[in-house]
Amino acid sequence: MEEGFLTLAEAAERLGISRLKLREGIAKGVIAARRDNEGHWRVDLAALPGDVRRAVAGVPADPADLMGTLFDEIEELGADLARAQETTGRLTALAGMQAEMLDRLTGLVEARTAERDRLGDVAGRALAAAEEAETRAAHLQATADRALGLLDRATGTLEGVRGEIARLSAEAEEKDRRIADHGTRLERLFQLSEQALARAGSARPGAGLIARILGTGR
Repeated sequence: MEEGFLTLAEAAERLGISRLKLREGIAKGVIAARRDNEGHWRVDLAALPGDVRRAVAGVPADPADLMGTLFDEIEELGADLARAQETTGRLTALAGMQAEMLDRLTGLVEARTAERDRLGDVAGRALAAAEEAETRAAHLQATADRALGLLDRATGTLEGVRGEIARLSAEAEEKDRRIADHGTRLERLFQLSEQALARAGSARPGAGLIARILGTGR
């Protein structure tokens, strides 16, 4: 659309008159206008008279032209209505899609909330089990320390255990290396307890420490 040319709706809103009055002025030749590529009128604001209402009222109208103007307005209103209905249909379909999407999102949120609660419960139980395991490991550490003390005292009187002491020393060096690699107190307690159990002969080969602590490795 060229600069200065407006649709009937835009020009009517700008001038404060009805579209039908504009059509009447176009039919009487008072208002300069031309049709666009779609056959709709475009009003030239630059060529409007000072008082549009008075200018339109001061020119006699041909009834046939007025009838044609009325039919044009009805036709354009019908087209506007059809476009509005089409837009309404699209908006309704879009609203339905959005409602369906909202339902899906609500379901996902509810499912994730339930999963989060479940994971929270599992995490709570796991934390409690870890705390219990740490307590048991502390007890096992104390037992291991006592066992090591007995072995140290036994080296003064029992020559036969020298080889065992050497093995324990090698194991202690390996334990120290693992402690340096892992760097956590809990792992140190587990390793020392594992070694203490192995030396005391109370651990069944192949059974993990955590499984024995939790009572599942029997």
